[in-house]
Amino acid sequence: RHTPPEIGSDSLGMEPSGVTFDDPEELHDLIYEVQDRPRYAQRIQRTRERSTRAAAHPSAPADSTDAPQNAGFSFRQVFLLMFLSAVVAVLVMKLNTMENTVEVRQATTIREAHHRLPKAKVQNGPKKQEKSEASKSTVWKTKRRKDDDTQQPKSTEERSAKVDAGTGETATDQADTHEHSYIGFHSPSLENMYGPNHYYKPKGVGFQHRPTGGNHPIYVMESAPSSSVDVYYSFDDDPETSPYTDLRLKMTDEERKIEQSEWSEMLEGIREKYGAWDFSDEYASKNKKPRPVVDWEGFEDYKRSTLGEISSGDFPKDSWQTDDTYVTNFISEAQALVKRVQTAIRDEYGLSEDQVKVSILPTTDDRAPQGGKNGSGEGIAWMYQSAFDALVKKLLNAMITNDHFFMVLGGHSAAAGHGNNFHQNYMGEFQHIMEPVFDRLGMVLVASNRAQGGMGTVQTALAGSGIYGEKDFMLWDSSMTEKNAQLQDVFMRQMILSGHRVPILFDLGGGKGSMDAVYQEGGAHVGGVTNGSINPAYKSVEGELPKYNAVCWTDRSDVTPPVQQNPGFGGQASWHPGNLTHQYTARKLSLLFLHAMNEALNRWKEAVETEGSPLGAKYWHLYEEEEKIRDAFKRADVDKTGCGEILNFASRVCRSPMRGAGEWTPRANLDRSSIRGIAKPAPNGYLPKHFLEEEEGVYVGKEPKIPSQRVPKGEVNVAAVARSLPKVERSRRVLGMRKLMYRSGHVMLSSNSTAQLRHRRLDDSKIIPGEGWSVTLGKQGFCDGTLNSQCGRRKSEQCLMSDHNDGRGTMMGDGLSGWLVLQLKDITEGLFLARMEPWQQYYSNPQTDGWTEANNGRIADDKIRRRLKKPPPPLPDDFRFEVAIDGELQYSLNNTEFQAKGQTIGYNLWIACLWDDEEWAKSGKKQDVEFAMRIRGENSKRSSVMGISQVYFA
Repeated sequence: RHTPPEIGSDSLGMEPSGVTFDDPEELHDLIYEVQDRPRYAQRIQRTRERSTRAAAHPSAPADSTDAPQNAGFSFRQVFLLMFLSAVVAVLVMKLNTMENTVEVRQATTIREAHHRLPKAKVQNGPKKQEKSEASKSTVWKTKRRKDDDTQQPKSTEERSAKVDAGTGETATDQADTHEHSYIGFHSPSLENMYGPNHYYKPKGVGFQHRPTGGNHPIYVMESAPSSSVDVYYSFDDDPETSPYTDLRLKMTDEERKIEQSEWSEMLEGIREKYGAWDFSDEYASKNKKPRPVVDWEGFEDYKRSTLGEISSGDFPKDSWQTDDTYVTNFISEAQALVKRVQTAIRDEYGLSEDQVKVSILPTTDDRAPQGGKNGSGEGIAWMYQSAFDALVKKLLNAMITNDHFFMVLGGHSAAAGHGNNFHQNYMGEFQHIMEPVFDRLGMVLVASNRAQGGMGTVQTALAGSGIYGEKDFMLWDSSMTEKNAQLQDVFMRQMILSGHRVPILFDLGGGKGSMDAVYQEGGAHVGGVTNGSINPAYKSVEGELPKYNAVCWTDRSDVTPPVQQNPGFGGQASWHPGNLTHQYTARKLSLLFLHAMNEALNRWKEAVETEGSPLGAKYWHLYEEEEKIRDAFKRADVDKTGCGEILNFASRVCRSPMRGAGEWTPRANLDRSSIRGIAKPAPNGYLPKHFLEEEEGVYVGKEPKIPSQRVPKGEVNVAAVARSLPKVERSRRVLGMRKLMYRSGHVMLSSNSTAQLRHRRLDDSKIIPGEGWSVTLGKQGFCDGTLNSQCGRRKSEQCLMSDHNDGRGTMMGDGLSGWLVLQLKDITEGLFLARMEPWQQYYSNPQTDGWTEANNGRIADDKIRRRLKKPPPPLPDDFRFEVAIDGELQYSLNNTEFQAKGQTIGYNLWIACLWDDEEWAKSGKKQDVEFAMRIRGENSKRSSVMGISQVYFA
């Protein structure tokens, strides 16, 4: 049904005709794409011409006669070609009438539609619209970071001349990602996952490279090392197609037909009751050219190029931001969208407007705390007025500059969503509901759950934005594991000090005291949710809803798990919230943001009416205000703070913007935030290996929707309301499950990959990187804490669809491992700390298994022996720990001296300060440093073992 018969096979009832295809599925593409893509018609014509040549010049005579080889077509050949054409036409007609179809596109088609692949040229409007000369060279310029390795060239000529120094490839392929015939900023398009923003988004603050892949939030992020991989996709990128007709789900054709009919009926009901997004811009069709866009490359200063805070005069004439009519119409449509999603959430829970209000606490001159322990306890959330104003400005900033908006969560197992499928955690549910709203308003929402079970936040917060990533809105939910206000203070300070933006700090319960403290000390922007949870007011469900509905597996036609999947689901402890609690928390966050969006749009509307467009800087610039907050914490007397008290052995950390790397997941920027990512290779090129790297996942790609978790039929589907678009009658192409091709250079790295990491070449030094370091444990796959993640799909997994991201990889070294050399960039404070595990079992580093001397080159097998039941052994008497900086040995410590370097500041949290040079900070230096460490044990060798999970530096 979905795989056409091979050409030339008996299944077509014909003999081989000489018609060939480079790929057995090439005809598949031609059949289903020809109806609305002219280039495929050209491919068919080329195929026919190739067939003609093949028929005219066969490699061998068709029979034993001596007929000339160039005698033209025989009657038989002409008949076979006509028959083949008729078969193709009939298949096309049949597929156009199929009602129970699911759209499954080739990966390149998905990515072209969502504008994340190179060479994807976008055209909104008439398909045959001719490009103007101006549009042919239009390049979308993006904001850049100060640490971008390369800048995008400004013209086609410059692109052709520029060569990437790292890859040796011309920059043409890279630059083509920005070339378009038209940019429709807020216009709906059914080719896009949720409708609008049919163009490449700016990289935004925090993305050093544009996110690879296609339909956000589910970018096509694969860990496959090869250029092709079998992937089966679900298709909620087509709002008209039910995701529960996914071809990977086991169901009959009749069941799919019924499901699709009910889904279409639901969408029509949503349009009638709530409405749909319907915004368009006629500029391109009227002017025969795309709207001008901001040239972010033209700005050299940090404030404008990175933060996007440009002046009104920097917007080019006719850009959408300067068009009063465009902006007025957009605001009107945006306010209607915000209102219908608010209404849908209230309908879902049976709530009044008063029950979903946000408590805005007054900001007094002395910044005295307000609202008690939980912000007054009324409504769904609380914020100080100054914080709410900052949120409104952040949203306007992202709308005006079409930027990303980063939400990040740090917390414990309950926050991570243990006991539920990963996508059911409240950050995932927030992304699911609010992504289309952000999208239609011109932003890209990136919500990340970087909580870790059994831990708090400090082990990650000490790395600043190195592991958490960039953040506009930072949530803390770790009251069970970090009751200590001192630990909370470490988190708050580092989140304020690190990264490009100063985030709004948001409490999910138990941290308002610490929030109030940083608000009062330096004016930090803080808020939080109120306590309590309720279940949806479902009318069609009898009895009490279960606390959990997580599953390890659902019946699928594409994958058979290698091992039996658990019938139950782990982690469903009494103290872990179920999926309905996570859902309500996500709804409270959604209502808060919808309230802020409405306020932002109101302010924008009033400004347009009184001041015209573009929107003035005072409404959306935050740099000066945020720098005042940050400077207050840099100047703090840290010894008197909770952070300084608990880090009394390295209190300068509490006023220094830290960076870091680690081996635990989830992490932002996985290929750059691991310890291996900053490690210097040994002379033979060896980098510390992760033994899970050698394991392939059972499958890749986004999971299909789980039918047992769907919104009950007849109830309010808030996600569908948020995605609602006008109905457009169109034929749906049906591409069967097939092999999807991935272009080299655009395959996302796994959590463990170091394939694309760049390292400086070794120079002559007495500190030579060793070959005995390795990473054990952790998670297999791409584990970044977003709904993009594809994590934990090892063949031995008994709960493959759990998808949880939190794993604890450990960099292991012993007396035979040699030096671990880390390359640290732009060091200004002379600080280096690490979370270390001196309690590791003897002989637990698999890399040195069988070695008798350091760096003897023997490769260990990939079995990791973890002895959890044994008590931690003491470090051997001959244990020594040595540190070198830029090739010079700094110290060599025995067991006692080494233990004095660190302290246990929390559960499972032993932090060592290995370098603290105040003179470096006073000198004003800013330079790269090679920081090296090694373990020695003259007799103990493999018994002198050390684990390192995170490193922190400034």
